[in-house]
Amino acid sequence: MPSLDDLRTFAKYHLVRRVHDHPAPETSLGLAPLPYDSRAYAETIGAYASRGWDVTTLERLLYRGRRYPMLLVRRAHLAGRRRLLVLAGVHGNEHAGLLAVPPILDAVEAEALGVDLCVVTPVDPVGAAHLSRYNADGFDINRDFVRFETPEARAVRRVFEERRPDFVVSLHEGPQDGTFLFTNRRVPAELALRLVGAVGEAGVPLASHDYFGRTLDPPGLAPMSRSMWALSVLWAASLQMMATGMWADGQGVPEITFESSWTSADREARVGGHVALVVELARALSGDDQSGHDASEGAEQRR
Repeated sequence: MPSLDDLRTFAKYHLVRRVHDHPAPETSLGLAPLPYDSRAYAETIGAYASRGWDVTTLERLLYRGRRYPMLLVRRAHLAGRRRLLVLAGVHGNEHAGLLAVPPILDAVEAEALGVDLCVVTPVDPVGAAHLSRYNADGFDINRDFVRFETPEARAVRRVFEERRPDFVVSLHEGPQDGTFLFTNRRVPAELALRLVGAVGEAGVPLASHDYFGRTLDPPGLAPMSRSMWALSVLWAASLQMMATGMWADGQGVPEITFESSWTSADREARVGGHVALVVELARALSGDDQSGHDASEGAEQRR
């Protein structure tokens, strides 16, 4: 039976969109912080402009007199290819996804992958700078894809509408015993299995259970069930809360919410799975096999 603390934690993460009125630091549930400096990170991402990437600022979020940039990075010269949108740092205290962005860009560039890659990072720049799950006003951005009250969620929606991605990946972390992929209903099963295999081959431990306690078979893969989809519909209708995966599902677009385990202080162990997933998906969408072709064509047919 769940304890009172368990119920409070569940309510905090799943029943409330605005938990605080500021970016409160969030290190509960065993989170081991990784080194992250917001100014240095913005400079690192900005430097990709000199290598032929488009780097633009979507928003400059104000908190205590300082502006924090929300950046968009894209390989503009590959227009017309299959379009992959990556969201990094939707929850600001989940730093592994942010730290994975430079090696992801490096790998896609080095392999000359034929995918139109677009990365939004950090989605929550204020939260990322203050080790907070929440934005400057205390909102959980990943609960705001019904009302779009936050500027961050509106910016993601704007990028989505302008780019019309064929696939979305949102990079997250959590307290589970390993790494897993939470897939919405639009993700082909064959492709999901390929991606789980790539993450496992990278030496990343795969979770046997997701953060809801479901047994994962095979380990590392958590597809959206009919019951979870129905609960998500009810969640949106009753509490006006929705995460990116369900929102993308409603747009007819495949989305993977990638969840590494945040309990390790080993940076490479945390970051490596994010890189392996996105690069393998970029390969698939580049057209080197039928699974990637089916994934993107399915999205086109649903529009």
